[in-house]
Amino acid sequence: MTVLAWRFIHKSFVSVRTLLAIAVLTALLSSALAAQIPQSSAPPLPDQNEPSNKEHHDQMSTKDVKEKLEKALDNKNAAYEGSAIQVAADDQTVTLTGAVKSSMQHEMAMQLARAYAGNRKVVDQLTIH
Repeated sequence: MTVLAWRFIHKSFVSVRTLLAIAVLTALLSSALAAQIPQSSAPPLPDQNEPSNKEHHDQMSTKDVKEKLEKALDNKNAAYEGSAIQVAADDQTVTLTGAVKSSMQHEMAMQLARAYAGNRKVVDQLTIH
């Protein structure tokens, strides 16, 4: 084996050994840092459409919820111009069906339904046209 070949093999071995050492150190440092970062203990966010488990002493009657939503979501209201939203409500759910013109109308209608629903589940059956 020539001196040149020996130097090449030696340099390659040193490079591989150095790379291996760097990889091991990186793995050790990242696991040490991960152990020091506190884990979030925040509870998961609830589904916005699920009924609330809170007791509502002042919850509106089903009739009031339906009437107020129908009035607020009427297409004569400039915010809902061109929409056709129907409201169905019972003791457990508030359901919005029909069509809206934009995603903005859809989101506003859903927020309004959630606001009036109390502990009822809000069911979204709106379509955007």
